[in-house]
Amino acid sequence: GSDGPSLMRMLDAVETPDYLRLSAKDLKKPIHAAITELDDEIATAHENIADQAIEHIHANEVILTHGRDATVEIFLRAAAKKRQFEVIVAETSPSHDGHATAAALAAAGIATTLIADCAVFAMMARVNKVIVGAHAVMANGGIYATASCHLLALAAHHHSVPLVVCAGLYRLAPLFPSGPEQFNSLLSPHPLLPFHQVDEGVLVANPAFDYVPPDLVSLLITNIGGNHPSYVYRLLQEYYHPDDHQL
Repeated sequence: GSDGPSLMRMLDAVETPDYLRLSAKDLKKPIHAAITELDDEIATAHENIADQAIEHIHANEVILTHGRDATVEIFLRAAAKKRQFEVIVAETSPSHDGHATAAALAAAGIATTLIADCAVFAMMARVNKVIVGAHAVMANGGIYATASCHLLALAAHHHSVPLVVCAGLYRLAPLFPSGPEQFNSLLSPHPLLPFHQVDEGVLVANPAFDYVPPDLVSLLITNIGGNHPSYVYRLLQEYYHPDDHQL
């Protein structure tokens, strides 16, 4: 009769073991396998993302990035093996991590220009695309990235410049942002204002991250390919058990 499951449903069904019923001894093997798989994914994520570089960076383009992100750096260096392009690096005050990125890219033979963060908007008019990394990719397709990334995203949006995010799938989080402070951290105020120069009553905020909403992100490049931020919900279904969506 038509009340039973279809053959296609039976073929597509994935039999998932009930881990709650397994003993500690029986859990050891699947836990070890899952940790090994995650470790392998993290170890190869940079290279898998870098393999896609020449599909997204074209000859004579001007790329803007900021801070220091290993995935982005490897991505740009991979593209430089077959493309000639220029990179503009925002210094990312107060950490000035952009200085190390600029030096590394220049050492790889890439034409590199280091600029102050306040010059980002002025320089964006001659930029072809912005490429940044992410600390986390949220369930709605937004990202948490190094502080000042939102500045880059807004400037890129104003000038109709695509913002490309390079991040491994292990940075995918099944959480929705509910305010800029919820998943943020405040770093030491000393880089902004040395302690011996502080007067009482001066509040110094040095956030570690910026939240960039999905409408400012043009493309998310992961180790399995490029996707629009709106596709993140499908990736969550594939890589997270439904019970893990509520952490």
